Amino acid sequence: MTMKPKITFIPLRLLINLLWVYLTYIICQIAFVLENLSTFSSSLTPASCLDFFIGGLHFSTSAICYTNIPFMLLFLTAAFLPKLKPVYLAIVKWLFVIVNGLCAIINLADATFFSFRLQRTTAAFFSEFQGEGNLMKIGGMEMVSHWYFIILAVAIFYLLARLYMRPVHPYHRSPAYYIANGLSVVIIGMLYVSGMRGSSIFAKATRPISVNDAFRYTTSPTEAGIVLNTPFTILRTMSRRSLPTPEYFQSDEELAAIYTPLHTPASTPDSVGTPKKKNVVILIMESFAKEFMGYYNRGLDSGTYKGYTPYLDAMVDSCMWFDETIANTFYSIDAPPAVLASIPRAESPFVVSTHSVNSINSLASELKNIGYSSAFFHGAPDGSLGIESFTKQAGFDSYFGQEQFYEDSRFGGKEEFDGTWGIWDEPFLQYFCAKLGEMKQPFIGSVFTLSSHHPFKVPEKYKDVFTDEGEFELHKAIKYSDYALHRFFETARKQAWFGNTIFVICADHTSSKRTHVEYKNEMGNFRIPILIYDPSGDLPRGRQPGIMQQIDIMPTLLNHIGYDRPYIAFGKDVLHTAPEDTWAVNWNDLPTYIKGDYLMILDGDKVKGMYNYKTDPDSKLNLYGKGLPEEKDMETHLKAFVQSYLSRMNTDNVTVKK
Repeated sequence: MTMKPKITFIPLRLLINLLWVYLTYIICQIAFVLENLSTFSSSLTPASCLDFFIGGLHFSTSAICYTNIPFMLLFLTAAFLPKLKPVYLAIVKWLFVIVNGLCAIINLADATFFSFRLQRTTAAFFSEFQGEGNLMKIGGMEMVSHWYFIILAVAIFYLLARLYMRPVHPYHRSPAYYIANGLSVVIIGMLYVSGMRGSSIFAKATRPISVNDAFRYTTSPTEAGIVLNTPFTILRTMSRRSLPTPEYFQSDEELAAIYTPLHTPASTPDSVGTPKKKNVVILIMESFAKEFMGYYNRGLDSGTYKGYTPYLDAMVDSCMWFDETIANTFYSIDAPPAVLASIPRAESPFVVSTHSVNSINSLASELKNIGYSSAFFHGAPDGSLGIESFTKQAGFDSYFGQEQFYEDSRFGGKEEFDGTWGIWDEPFLQYFCAKLGEMKQPFIGSVFTLSSHHPFKVPEKYKDVFTDEGEFELHKAIKYSDYALHRFFETARKQAWFGNTIFVICADHTSSKRTHVEYKNEMGNFRIPILIYDPSGDLPRGRQPGIMQQIDIMPTLLNHIGYDRPYIAFGKDVLHTAPEDTWAVNWNDLPTYIKGDYLMILDGDKVKGMYNYKTDPDSKLNLYGKGLPEEKDMETHLKAFVQSYLSRMNTDNVTVKK
């Protein structure tokens, strides 16, 4: 007589099977750490191990949900089939065993290769080693030398097959059975999508979990290998192709003679000495395109244009600024790497690229070497845009977001939530100012505002103060954020640390809401304000000749402070670069290089176009090949920049090895 199974509720059986898969991922995580114990020995404390385990569950969940989609669908479908045939049951079982067994093999194999690259394998591996005929040989040798992983893999396959629970029907299926299973399928489906995303499907302003998010649970890029798993890193980077390193120049020496991101303080001897130990405060303003400022656009609308930033306009004459100030970004997610670590967008955002697990240096990590404390502030929920993860990767000591703001009773708590993105700019900038006063000096503190983002609302109490005076609702949000900036400086001027602080104010990117023809062109895509304000007067004030870009902020500040160690920054020190030698690059689609009066676009090995952006703002007259004296220099420097960037990023060579 056939015994009735103890568990006939099919969704529950699915969850039990997935629990066995979780177990295999945990086993592989432990094996990964043990295999690379010499690398991680100093990182393993009870507290850090707990962080690694919790973080690992997030990434394991995402990988398990992605790789088991076909299995999950077939398994749950069984609840509604009239009869379960042996062939169907066998297909479902072995799909489960083989897929998850292969994921275990991938994880174990990567444990053996981690010591060579100090990062998990991504999809870039397959293009990087495409055509290498000796990979099978190398893999075979590694299998022999790591025979214990073969035994472990076989054991995992056996356990998955042995512990697997097949779908079964109860003998009698009532309407209640179908209702219960139907509701369960809906609930499991919602949980499944949340698992793949790494966050609730109902969460606002949160993108799916990415490789870069591992830094939320670690203190170094190397430790990210413990938290991540290889199926996840491959799947999440499959759509992010790794750009191959071009070979415009045949030797590193030839390349470095034209352009190098290696900054050595000896090259600017007047900036080296006893560090000034000035505090650094960087305000990254959401969508503050240069068009929105009246100061820079006095000739627009027949001289009647006033813009939407009255306070920022009033500050300009007290700040250092340059003829052209250029964004190296396209989305908000691009801004922290560009501004804080001198890493430009290169076709895609750094934090979701195949390079996102690279070791990097930043203002925070370098200034830490000379005693600076550091903190980053963003009024959105933790994890939003991957900013918290990036700031940990960049070496910031602390991160303060929406949750931390709520915990501080001085600033209104949850009443200050804007209903969409996070905390209104005015209270959050006041919170930022207060927290700066609590930091050990010297410090570097940076904040990323958010109120001037779609849906462009302002607090109810200001609805009659900041009205929509322009073509777009964005303009009232810009005016509100400008007012919040005003209030920040009102409070900051009263603080003891204010006089010994350098302030940088810049936009994260330009805006699509452009209203004037002067900004509806190629250069209009790039123009943002970058203002550097030093209340002590130690920096020059007013207009400076030349071009400054976001990635110039890091080297300019480090050299001005008197930082005395070598570092990597893809920008330049504008204070020690002749105006005619200043330049900028924007790589949203194709690498675009700006120098002097000209703009050059590179498409692969060939220059697509060269235009005089001042006399031909709409880029109608292609001057490339017309014999301009600037042509050769611009093409050479642009190609050197592209090759140097990709060479270093593709080989994880973006820091100075200590």
